[in-house]
Amino acid sequence: MKYSTYYIDNKTFDDTKKSIEKAGGWWVRFGTDMLTYAANNRWSDVDARFSADKRNARQNAGSVRKSDMHLVVQKGRTFQQENPDAEVLYDKGRYLVVAMSPAKAKQLAKRKDVCFHIMPLEENQVVFEEYVPKRTEAPTDTPEAGIVAGVQKSVFESYISQLVSYPTRLSTSSHYMEAAGWANGVLAGMGYGTSLETVSLSGGKTSANVVAKRQGNGGIARENIIVVAHLDSVNHPGGASADAPGADDNASGSAGLLTLAAACSGHEFAHDLTFILFGGEEQGLHGSTQYVASLPPAERARTRAVLNMDMIGSVNATPPAVLLEGATLSQSLIDGLATSAAQFTTLTVQTSLNPFASDHVPFIDEGIPAVLTIEGADGANSAIHTGDDTLDKIDADFAISILRMNAGFIAAEAGVIKPPADCGCGGGADTPPVTAEEAQAARELALHYQALFAQYSRLWRDGLLSSADYGNWQSARAAHDALMQQMGVATPHTYPQNAGLY
Repeated sequence: MKYSTYYIDNKTFDDTKKSIEKAGGWWVRFGTDMLTYAANNRWSDVDARFSADKRNARQNAGSVRKSDMHLVVQKGRTFQQENPDAEVLYDKGRYLVVAMSPAKAKQLAKRKDVCFHIMPLEENQVVFEEYVPKRTEAPTDTPEAGIVAGVQKSVFESYISQLVSYPTRLSTSSHYMEAAGWANGVLAGMGYGTSLETVSLSGGKTSANVVAKRQGNGGIARENIIVVAHLDSVNHPGGASADAPGADDNASGSAGLLTLAAACSGHEFAHDLTFILFGGEEQGLHGSTQYVASLPPAERARTRAVLNMDMIGSVNATPPAVLLEGATLSQSLIDGLATSAAQFTTLTVQTSLNPFASDHVPFIDEGIPAVLTIEGADGANSAIHTGDDTLDKIDADFAISILRMNAGFIAAEAGVIKPPADCGCGGGADTPPVTAEEAQAARELALHYQALFAQYSRLWRDGLLSSADYGNWQSARAAHDALMQQMGVATPHTYPQNAGLY
């Protein structure tokens, strides 16, 4: 069996695959790459169908037994790190094609962790598609645009800095519980109803999910939009006691969730919003699996969409790309996200209907439409699951692009309600109407307040907050509440005074 890789654009894909099949070969599509293979006696006819300039010089070409060809889906470079002697035939970051005996591949496939998955390479399949969306100019005065504008880089940077400040966020560690408590306080401070829900792990150990909810205004017809990310981190080479900053995997997704929650906090929606930070993901999707299992049938039925963020901070593709990964039942979500990407970003979009190894999978397994947003596949962040997954690996501008795409999708899917126009029917001299510009400025100021509170909380937790600083913290909270009251947004009347939480 001989193989090679060729560049195929979207316009010629259908004709090319038919041509390969007619010549007796097989193909596997990875975006604009077509891995092509055929029996030795068929290869010359297959290869002759491609011009020299279509050959992908960056990828291998050679011979292999067809039964040894396996597809790997991995997080970062985890498969290669654990199997350094495996022969890689094709490398697309998240996706690999390797040469491995069926017996060894079956043995690896029995592993219960979610670092990577290996399976026989199927003939004539699309692993993922890639395209540059036709840019559309979204009106700036729409409610959706208001949500997107509320996604602020400074807020994201503040949240991710806080999360990587914990020595580790290993699911069963005290540091994880500190991070979960801090995040729970941040979400409560935005006006969401919050709770910490226990997650059971092996050996009698436990972790926690952070769950924040807000009811929509759509009456009995309300559905629910769930936004999720896993909060935990690991350091596999160093072990349980080693530092695990987990900046990309997955402080980026967790900070992104908090940033989206902040952007949504000053708006009203027709449908419910639920934000969840899962524990136990790195040990086998425990937090999300147990959450889905606990959902009553009525709650499952009214779940309109699940949006998962896992590793959104490292640029692995040129040009920068986002991968939208789901299943057939997720197609409308993928389409909606792609539309939002075209309206609010310049991202290249990759799409896959092969869900793997993150918290969207338990929802899909139970028939609930879910999609993963993750940094695009091409290269991969090899630092994840090590002590080197640090803040310097994060490109905040790239993460904000993904978050703005997600924000536009959430706004449309949840039915953001435009504030009613002033009717001129007696607001009174003391309550002048708030203009759209004033409302947007207030929302942006509120986000900066929340970023400030996150820093105060970190200093309080570490015992570095002076009494004067504490007084400034409370004064800032009062100013924030006054601003929110002016804008007509409810705020909590009390704050934890001794736990370092907001």
